[in-house]
Amino acid sequence: MSEEVFADGILGVGFGKGAVRIDFFALSADAADAKGQPAKERRQRIVMTTEGFIEAYAMLSGVMEKLQAQGLVRRQGPGAAAPDKDGKDQTPASGSPSPNF
Repeated sequence: MSEEVFADGILGVGFGKGAVRIDFFALSADAADAKGQPAKERRQRIVMTTEGFIEAYAMLSGVMEKLQAQGLVRRQGPGAAAPDKDGKDQTPASGSPSPNF
């Protein structure tokens, strides 16, 4: 039997000493953040070689293309962001939605 791990998302990604580290989170059942939303708690970390990460990225890109082909996700242009509830663009000043890029 193989082990299965659930994560609500990725908390952070880092690179150092030739390895990529990906931290996954799960939403807390009893702790809340400042906005009253369930807090993100780090649960798992995967450490990969750069070669392994490149292979994983290629596989994930393939899945994303399939999701796009099925109409489940829509690719936005560089720096594009979904409008907020008032219809205003929420693109960060840097043009990237991620502080890592």
